[in-house]
Amino acid sequence: METVVLFGSPHKDGNTIQIVNALSDALKQKGHNVRMLYLNDLNIRPCQGCYACLSKGVCKINDDMKDIRKYMIDSDLIVYASPIYWYGPSGQLKLVMDRGISFLDNEYNSRLKGKKVVTLMTCAEDNMDTFQPALGMFNKTFDLLGLKYAGSVEVPGCEVGKKIKKEFIKKAKGLAKVV
Repeated sequence: METVVLFGSPHKDGNTIQIVNALSDALKQKGHNVRMLYLNDLNIRPCQGCYACLSKGVCKINDDMKDIRKYMIDSDLIVYASPIYWYGPSGQLKLVMDRGISFLDNEYNSRLKGKKVVTLMTCAEDNMDTFQPALGMFNKTFDLLGLKYAGSVEVPGCEVGKKIKKEFIKKAKGLAKVV
């Protein structure tokens, strides 16, 4: 089974990578091939809203989104991983989400329909309500794209340079068992 991780954190050694590694390691133990895309390292331009992509699914912008798009289409499972900034996903991940219009055709049928998707999110705030706006955005996005939302792990109370609580590592491993 092919899995692509859309890693939206600018920090390769921060809190979000801890939860991503827990899920990825458990998926690899199940035989998944996991590809990690560090979005912060890629050249991803913002969507121009021109809809040129709808007819053939090819965006007119020549950047790294063409490769991200290929990996998403070739994957059985897509992982959206991001810290929560201002009650939403990181700008890096939001750029990919906005460019997701290229997965729709002229009748707004999805070219990703039926693929499984999970979300992994971290934030400094202890209040679980902090994740709700992002979860709402993800749910609407996944519904439009016809993706099967297989679950999520939200990790509150994260601190820079600290390990996240073991209960969330366990949740991520548990999520890997059901996808």
